[in-house]
Amino acid sequence: MNEKTVKVIEANLLPKGDYVSPGFSTIQPDLCFPNIILGNKYDSFWLYLRRDITHNWYVDKRQQGVGFVSRDEAHILYNTALKFRGKKALEIGCWMGWSACHLALGGVKLDVIDPMLSEQLFNESVTDSLKWAGVKESVNLIPGSSPQKVEEIANKFQRKWSLIFIDGNHEAPAPLNDTIICEQLAEADALILFHDLASPDVGQGLDYLKEKGWNTMVYHTMQIMGVAWRGNVEPVIHQPDANIDWRLPPHLKDYPVSGSIQTVNKDKFGEILRAVRPYTLLSEAKLFSLYSQAKQVYSYLFWLPKMLVQAIARSKRIKYD
Repeated sequence: MNEKTVKVIEANLLPKGDYVSPGFSTIQPDLCFPNIILGNKYDSFWLYLRRDITHNWYVDKRQQGVGFVSRDEAHILYNTALKFRGKKALEIGCWMGWSACHLALGGVKLDVIDPMLSEQLFNESVTDSLKWAGVKESVNLIPGSSPQKVEEIANKFQRKWSLIFIDGNHEAPAPLNDTIICEQLAEADALILFHDLASPDVGQGLDYLKEKGWNTMVYHTMQIMGVAWRGNVEPVIHQPDANIDWRLPPHLKDYPVSGSIQTVNKDKFGEILRAVRPYTLLSEAKLFSLYSQAKQVYSYLFWLPKMLVQAIARSKRIKYD
């Protein structure tokens, strides 16, 4: 990637609704993704999408039910990659190439494994975006499923990786299996990032590395990112958005969080807990789980009229086009 490319896609002002941790180097490769749009979080039916977090949720307009990493999460990837400039990196699961682009812009030599890359239109879309960003030559797109393809590539090229990003199949036991093979093929000085730790299934991967003696930490972001590292490397320090009342789900409650947390909202769950504690034998973790589910239901009910209006509007456009 040349200096001209960097200057073209450097960030000036973030779009409204985006957040990036203070102290991070910023970049905006949005023009390299002509189909990126602001998504409706209720177009996705995934249980662990954190719809209550107000940060922008970006999607590809051709596949609006699946989101990209948020702007903040993309910058954790980018700023981490800057620490590994020139080293080999691995990404499991790239979707439309948004995360791969941010990693590659950080200067790593990136192997990307995703079964969707076997589809021509998908592969061409990812390839075009990486070319427009000026980083295609440093990215090796590999069709296939992990963990089998990870092991195959490692054996074929006698390869290990210093930086790894796991964002593939989120259903158990896939995240754990991805982590196990990556732990075996990571360099002695290595760092592994996770996305979508809001899901307990994904959390099993971070749990595994913690049990294996890796240093571990989580980042308060829209979908919660996690990091594990060993040897002579360090993760980036992230300052969470102080305008959001951040909470960790029960399966992550014992992990340290990067940066200090200053929330502006009242401790609503604490108030509820004190009110119901005398009348229940349920644990605090179970009560918090029920509280979180109730918030999701309320959020759905709040957004349902808007979802119906949008669906009617779309059907009318289709009818008259």
